[in-house]
Amino acid sequence: MADRIIKIITPADSFDLLTKEEVKLALSIADSDTSHDALIDQLIDSYSDMVSELCNRVFAKEKLSETWRYLQSNRVFLSHWPVKTADIESVESPRGTIIPTTDWELEEGSGKLSLWGSRAEPIVVTYTGGFVLPDDAPDALKQACVLLVQYDRSQAQRQATSGIRSISHKSARVMFFDPNQGSRGGGGGPGSTAADAVHNLLMHYTRLEV
Repeated sequence: MADRIIKIITPADSFDLLTKEEVKLALSIADSDTSHDALIDQLIDSYSDMVSELCNRVFAKEKLSETWRYLQSNRVFLSHWPVKTADIESVESPRGTIIPTTDWELEEGSGKLSLWGSRAEPIVVTYTGGFVLPDDAPDALKQACVLLVQYDRSQAQRQATSGIRSISHKSARVMFFDPNQGSRGGGGGPGSTAADAVHNLLMHYTRLEV
């Protein structure tokens, strides 16, 4: 495995994958209803961070410097992608020696940087990469966060009524039945379904160490 050192030069202003309006829409909360805003902010922060951890990467657009050693090939995979060629400030090999743009090529969508010809370590790449969040977050990442938020809220509501079996008022009675009771011993249920859906959405955005 290659050795990589990441130094953030200009950190992002926001790491949120969702806006408050998007969460309210997903939870059927009116835009004018501000009574849940503090909770929504907390959910956005928590689940944006969880998705980042699950994918082993930072999605927000930042300026950074990456130093690479012990490479087994002439390719480096930048940690923050997508990356525009114009946003690569310099590629050095070794440190202090600028490689001309004719001697490297970038695959912008994946952040793969290929070096042509001979090279010497360490290789240092200074660039700006990632998404301007939350507006430019891919729909798949937004949907993963929405699923996590919805499951969080459904669990909270279920726990709030878990001890209630019926409510009576005058001659009316409402009986409660938990549809998940029958699946708790079988390993299925909405929890595993949500987890599978989130995994499928995130798999193409996960950073694998090389």
